[in-house]
Amino acid sequence: MPSIRLSAPCAVSLSLCVLSSLSAQAGNEVLFVGSSTSGSTDQHAFVESATGNVLVAAGSPFTDNCTDAVWAHSGRRLYLGQSLMNQVAQADWNGSSPSWSTLYSAPGACYGVELDVGRNRLWTLTGASASTRELVCIDVDINSPNYGSVLAQTAVLGTQARERWGLSYPGNLACVPAVFLNSGGMDLVDTNPASATFLQVVASSPVPGANSGFTFASDCAVSLDELYAYVLFTGLGQDGLAVYDIGSGTWLDFDPAPGTQSLVFSDPIPNLMALSLDRSFAIVSGQGGAGWVARVDFDYANPSNSTITPYQLSVPVPDCNAVSLSPEQTRAAVTSTATFLSTPSELTVFDVNTGALLQNVTLSAMWNVYTTAWQDASPIAHYSTFGSGCSGSIGTPVLLPAAGSRPALGSAFDVEVSNLPFGVAAMATGLSASVTSGGLPLPFDLTVLGMPGCTQYVDALVLDVIQSAGTTATWTWNVPSSPSLFGQEFFNQAFSLDPAANAFGFVASNAGNGKLGY
Repeated sequence: MPSIRLSAPCAVSLSLCVLSSLSAQAGNEVLFVGSSTSGSTDQHAFVESATGNVLVAAGSPFTDNCTDAVWAHSGRRLYLGQSLMNQVAQADWNGSSPSWSTLYSAPGACYGVELDVGRNRLWTLTGASASTRELVCIDVDINSPNYGSVLAQTAVLGTQARERWGLSYPGNLACVPAVFLNSGGMDLVDTNPASATFLQVVASSPVPGANSGFTFASDCAVSLDELYAYVLFTGLGQDGLAVYDIGSGTWLDFDPAPGTQSLVFSDPIPNLMALSLDRSFAIVSGQGGAGWVARVDFDYANPSNSTITPYQLSVPVPDCNAVSLSPEQTRAAVTSTATFLSTPSELTVFDVNTGALLQNVTLSAMWNVYTTAWQDASPIAHYSTFGSGCSGSIGTPVLLPAAGSRPALGSAFDVEVSNLPFGVAAMATGLSASVTSGGLPLPFDLTVLGMPGCTQYVDALVLDVIQSAGTTATWTWNVPSSPSLFGQEFFNQAFSLDPAANAFGFVASNAGNGKLGY
């Protein structure tokens, strides 16, 4: 199908979107490493990922008992959850050193911090005790007068001790399992403020393979497309990874034997995982035995064909406690500690496809290092829909991204439009959903053109004809690979040829909003 053809003015506008001077150079992003030991000034480090250069190695009350960390605002600010200090700390990063302060004083330990990038909201899990912890949402819009204030919090989780949890990248869904899975299962919480079930548990289920013996949740995640939730667990029963199909409300079965079986690890004590953006693989770290790191490649159609491949790294990773993926998903970072207290920890960076060692950095005076956060100086590519279409002769045209497709730089991005009576539509693409290039305010009621009930949501800078032999057509954009386009927003809306629908002969779909990135 035809792809978008940017006019010269549009291309110029896109090229003006450049990274901040404070952002990391692509490929040499900063890694934050945090620890949880004793006292009140646990050690932390900031390390260049490509060079291994340690920019900062220090102790601070703001990094004491670090439970998690996440970068925001084009790599200029770091948010960090603390347990014993009962707060979320923040660091302004100037490219060489941090400036620490308190973002949020909590009623108890803060376990995990997760960022809703699109809405500038930070979530943490906190409460006066392990069994009273709830998800708390904090305003982290740096332009907001309410920055640092609590916007919302759940009141539905305080029936089980909770510690590990995960938020989807779009910020609409959180996976919050009980600490002890043999006595409690996994809950999915609606974190979309526009939803009718906001802050409510929308699904609950025991975790297969983790419902016998002493078993606890060691990590969890929700895929970017919000189709799957993942619970990593360890205990006396078995060590495994369970994957929940959110749409069907069932767990994937990784073993043809009777009953639903989770993916089982032969190496002991898996403790953290990093899921790829396309959910095709995950990297899992384990502290059991001599320490280990493995890659899990998922086959969602035939789960029993999924594989676990241990990395044969050229350096040992004893007591491997943390793992994170680089923004472009080709590198992983893990931490390890050779001997309790007496030997410094190490940060190891390697290629996720080959296992080739890229960096091995000694982190002096640090141990029990189970937090790594990879600076993301550019956004993760994503696409969402908004608005509503108007009814045509065979229904309302529906615009959706193709399954698994994202507007990542250097890739082909596909958007599908269904309910096209002649298989033909005009795809409008622009850079605004508030005003047209001619100054017309959006959204605009198209009744005046003979399209009653139809609305124009986006500025139609470019129009492409898409067509198909059926009733669904695909619009494809071969996204340029230029780093200067990181963060650029764009908008789509389709107009279906439908002479029987109204006087104008077209009906409109809902609209889409994309952001370019990794």
